[in-house]
Amino acid sequence: MSIMEQLVLFAIPIFTLLMAVEFAYGWFQNKNNYSWEDTFTNLLQGLISRLSQFVNQFFHIGIYTVVYRLIWNDFQNPFWLSWMGIAIGLVAFDFCDYWFHRTEHKSAIFWASHVIHHQSKRYNLSVALRQVSTEPILGFVFYLPLAFIGMPPKQLLVTVLIVLFYQFWVHTEHIGKMGWFDWVFNSPANHRVHHATNAQYVDKNYGGFLMVWDHLFGTYEPEVEPCVYGTLKPFDSVDPVWIVLSGYVNVFRSVRQTSGWFDKLRKIFMPPGWENTEQIRTKPLMESEPARQTNVGELKQILWSRSNVVVCLLQFFSIVAVTVLFLSVEEEVVYKDALQIIAAILLMCWSLGAQMNGKVNYLHLLLIDSVSATLIGFKLLPYLV
Repeated sequence: MSIMEQLVLFAIPIFTLLMAVEFAYGWFQNKNNYSWEDTFTNLLQGLISRLSQFVNQFFHIGIYTVVYRLIWNDFQNPFWLSWMGIAIGLVAFDFCDYWFHRTEHKSAIFWASHVIHHQSKRYNLSVALRQVSTEPILGFVFYLPLAFIGMPPKQLLVTVLIVLFYQFWVHTEHIGKMGWFDWVFNSPANHRVHHATNAQYVDKNYGGFLMVWDHLFGTYEPEVEPCVYGTLKPFDSVDPVWIVLSGYVNVFRSVRQTSGWFDKLRKIFMPPGWENTEQIRTKPLMESEPARQTNVGELKQILWSRSNVVVCLLQFFSIVAVTVLFLSVEEEVVYKDALQIIAAILLMCWSLGAQMNGKVNYLHLLLIDSVSATLIGFKLLPYLV
């Protein structure tokens, strides 16, 4: 098992415990900001994001490794293993990450993937796990400068994990402003601003670890008034497949409705809502979300009978269990078998979303799980014994 798989499996119980603590604190303080459907959706996207790395790892680290070896061959500079090298690498990565994150908000095709992380109307630790499955496909290019300065691929992976784990704790409403810390580092107050749809907060605070770049490039905004979360045009679907695809469908629709090849191309790479007029950005960020939505009131009526809560919990923990089993032997699994296992897990994820939407009944859910579990067991068993 690779270091990344070990860290991910180690982090699962820690993150679960911290979310439980946050939920308990909010409950006893009468400030609970968790809901079942939102939490399930966030965690499902986290699992799907992790599973997707098996497919897109070529973009995630493969291209970087190729470029690094073309420049440095097999040379491993011991500097990067020193405390100074780790610190410089962290700052350099954060700089690249700032520009990638900023581009995700300023370009329609990049926003199509990143919008997933902003769709929740709540703000809690589970939102930190609402990660994006398709970011590496275009985002890898922003980190290639690190290969030119000699950061080894393993060092990049470790740095990515450090920043990702750091960002977990900033997704909470229960930690207030922190004085000078807010000015220098990404913090709960700073990141709440980033997730907010308040007019003065949109397109602010892109820093992943440091706020230095936001100060330097004019995108820093302190938290003043209470934040309103989500996207300007609400997105309420809990279908995990539609959540991943919806942003790209929206871009495709806007391109299809645009005349002229040059303007079609600009529709892809210009900011969301771009029109060929003197005022380039005619719509605020996130306003052009797909129209397909599920009524929130209906969601709650469908989901929150006691039996449905129990069924959804059992389904979710079943998905977690098979995902952990797969991750524990991932490096040994033949690629074709791994794709079939991932497809079966994704089908279970879809069925949980369909259950919350009221699109499948208990019998359908049982049939889907039976087929998925049989396939997963058949493919995984040789690697577990």
